Amino acid sequence: MTESLKLKLLKNAGWLFSAEVISKLLAYGIIVILSRTLGPDGLGQYSFIFYYVGLLGIFSDLGVSYYFMREVARDRSKTEELLPDVLGLKIVLVLVNFVVIVVLTLFLPKPMWIKALILLVGVEAMLTWISLVFVQLMYAHEVTKYEAIARTVERIWAFFVGGVVLYFYRSLSPFIVALLIGYTIREFLRVKWGTKFVKKIIIRFNPQIWLSLLKKSYPFWLIGLFTLIYYRTDMVMLSLMKGDYETGIYRAAYTLIEVSLFVPNIVVSTMMPSIARLWKQDKKTLDILLKKSLQMLTGFGVLALAGYFIFARLGIIIVFGKEFLESVSVLRILAFAVPFMFLNSLFGSFLNATERELVFTKITGFTALLNVMLNYILISYYGASGAAIATVLSQSTANILSFIALSLLQKNEK
Repeated sequence: MTESLKLKLLKNAGWLFSAEVISKLLAYGIIVILSRTLGPDGLGQYSFIFYYVGLLGIFSDLGVSYYFMREVARDRSKTEELLPDVLGLKIVLVLVNFVVIVVLTLFLPKPMWIKALILLVGVEAMLTWISLVFVQLMYAHEVTKYEAIARTVERIWAFFVGGVVLYFYRSLSPFIVALLIGYTIREFLRVKWGTKFVKKIIIRFNPQIWLSLLKKSYPFWLIGLFTLIYYRTDMVMLSLMKGDYETGIYRAAYTLIEVSLFVPNIVVSTMMPSIARLWKQDKKTLDILLKKSLQMLTGFGVLALAGYFIFARLGIIIVFGKEFLESVSVLRILAFAVPFMFLNSLFGSFLNATERELVFTKITGFTALLNVMLNYILISYYGASGAAIATVLSQSTANILSFIALSLLQKNEK
């Protein structure tokens, strides 16, 4: 691995690490304030709204943004060629997706005020989905500092402004409105800084070119779709099957699990453009990069598992209070999923970056279906603990299948 590549990876990782630490601390501070103010039911309602909108965001991209990032990372001259069509397609997709959210929400068995908040979150989500094109553009140029700053600004807003609103109003609705204002600021910054990497913003509406893009991007969409189902199903199914309280109990445990996920997020986000480039230029260096990443993430994953299992009760009481003691057993179950989560992030990104996206699509499709089935069965009997068991079984299955696929592919190349 060359020194220049090492320095670039370290620099990008440094920006993302700093942003992740600040963002996560503030994000979990927000969850703690919300939990202690509104209890398990309030946390459950909050989680359902955002997870529901996230789960229904299945038509907002169709894999185009990821394909765009990979192609520009390999050849930056493609920016001017691809961006106008990508933006035009994204605008159409997010409008269609919002209509889907509106229609499905009308039939949702939830109070009207919850439905109104869902639609409001959906409006802001359209801005988020479009701004992500510019995030991918910055990542393709191996620049992470602007996204790091944008996320940090949004989290600071959410913590201080959202915290003040929650303190005075002690209600979910004004709190969510405050959060959405912060999200809008973040999207504006993303677009503003993303435009630094293109000479001129042009939006082109050409269905013929869109079809060509979709033929190349659909595997990434399927992966994104299956991943959404994979990670969002548990919270939504819990809310619909068991109610807000059980959802809040599960979310409290999962929130602590998410603290550790910044490690693979940083590693993968930093390395993805380099993996895509090295796959074409220097496969020997790529193998070294993969092995070192695998060793590092395995070690961190095992340490995280031990820490969560041993300190589960202490962590829940300190962060959320005794009202969430039922989350302790859920957290200990989820802890066993952490090493698998770490490695799945690496395996998935490696397969995608090295043109094996169809392999990963099949793996995520199978495990997403498995996850839904397991959640339905286990939540029915065990509630939040059942959702945690389903997560462990799904993540371990994905890990085993990805490892086997990667080993076979590398063996065939030799």
